[in-house]
Amino acid sequence: MSDDANDFLFGGGAKAFPFDNVGDTVSGRIVSMEKRQQTDMQTNKPLFWDDGNPKMMLMITIQTEMHDSEEDDGMRSVYLRGGNHTAVSGQGSSSQVAVKDAVRRSGSERIETGGTLTMQFSGVGKQANKGFNPPKLYLASYKAPSYAIEMDELG
Repeated sequence: MSDDANDFLFGGGAKAFPFDNVGDTVSGRIVSMEKRQQTDMQTNKPLFWDDGNPKMMLMITIQTEMHDSEEDDGMRSVYLRGGNHTAVSGQGSSSQVAVKDAVRRSGSERIETGGTLTMQFSGVGKQANKGFNPPKLYLASYKAPSYAIEMDELG
């Protein structure tokens, strides 16, 4: 989480990428990452585990090539939540597990700003609670940022 004054002043967040249909995919360069406490979908109140610890998620904002209008800067947010879901259709895992696996497959030890993240809504999990939508399953890929070194920096 950042306590930077400019994040507060100029923040406001990007549009969330909705992943409405199986196959929907978003890709872009990671601009920011922020841990946030999950909230109840109906009451918007913060969620906690049985032991009193907050349920957390990771919000990743990526710069995409998408532009819905002239004012659209192409920024989209994706939210990574954990879970161990059984696929009913398609394939994949929770968004958190999918991205963690993608980072490991890339050979990286961590996800970084400047890296490229691609996520696809790839399946549907078993519905756990009546009245709620079944969990969405995801596949992801990650490419670590590359850092250019200027020749004069080498001496």
